[in-house]
Amino acid sequence: MKVEFVDERWRKKWDLLLAGSKGSFLQSFAWGEFKKALGKKVFRLVVLETTSKAESPFEGSTKVLALAQVIKEELPYLGSFLYIPHGPVFFSADKERVFEKIKEKVFALALKEKSFCVRFEPKESLDFACNLKHYRSSIQALYTLKVDLKPSLEEIMASFKQKTRYNVRLATRKGVRVKLGKDKDLREFLRLLKITSKRDGFSIYTDEYYQRLYKVFKKEDMVELLVAEYQNEVLGVFFCVFFGKESTYLHGATSNKYRNLMAPYALMWEAIKRAKERGCRVLDLWGVAPENEINHPWYGFTRFKRGFAPKDPVVAYPGTYFLVVNKLKFWFYLWQKIIRGRRI
Repeated sequence: MKVEFVDERWRKKWDLLLAGSKGSFLQSFAWGEFKKALGKKVFRLVVLETTSKAESPFEGSTKVLALAQVIKEELPYLGSFLYIPHGPVFFSADKERVFEKIKEKVFALALKEKSFCVRFEPKESLDFACNLKHYRSSIQALYTLKVDLKPSLEEIMASFKQKTRYNVRLATRKGVRVKLGKDKDLREFLRLLKITSKRDGFSIYTDEYYQRLYKVFKKEDMVELLVAEYQNEVLGVFFCVFFGKESTYLHGATSNKYRNLMAPYALMWEAIKRAKERGCRVLDLWGVAPENEINHPWYGFTRFKRGFAPKDPVVAYPGTYFLVVNKLKFWFYLWQKIIRGRRI
């Protein structure tokens, strides 16, 4: 078994492996290219094992056991940490042995890059691993809901909460129309996103962040803008991502005007239809409050999302596993997060 860093020549194989294993778009090659476009260093590693073919003991075939896309994130004063969102991704049942190899490689990389820790945010537990610090917190959303797209559209609509079905039909009846957006509609998305963030009290990235993300993903046919209009006025824009057999409702932006027309419901229904048309089997609604936590700051939009997946369980990710390289900087990092009331 060996661990190697790979380059552009692995692009096609990398995404094929991920897409076939329910891998996240956060581990896709395009996400790494997006991060590079923002000026960040990106490293891609694979764990390989050579096995002998049954028909000949003298010939070998190489099997990929795992992969991980590593992003170097810079922080003021503290320096940097290495970040692996929704990874590593395993293709072997022997995860403990494989992860030990990954851990050795990224620890050496962290030393080389002068990073004070490695931050893993996997989609599956790493509790089997030694010498990691585990926290039920993460940069990515800890909880999400997923809409099963395998049934027919009629069956999917019937599965919604009654009020959700009513609002989807109300939007259509009142004249809200949803179209597939073009590049120029990104401007409307950015405009409405600022309005939405101010109204709902959440922070957003810079325009450059979304522009670069759209440009990189558009090149790979991994993104669509859905635009809701009423009397030639844009009421909302959804930013949807596609990777493998999964679509993700990543960002939504809506106007303060005509909120009684229920444009977000029409947009989500169109997101479901578009994902199904593209052969996706799941629509990830990307971030909800934990089950039954009515005082959670995300409870409001969780109620909206829950209407489209009323019987599906909330998917809970394990959180963050830290591999500490520089103890002093790491504990200072945690301390300042706690003092400022920020998520670890």
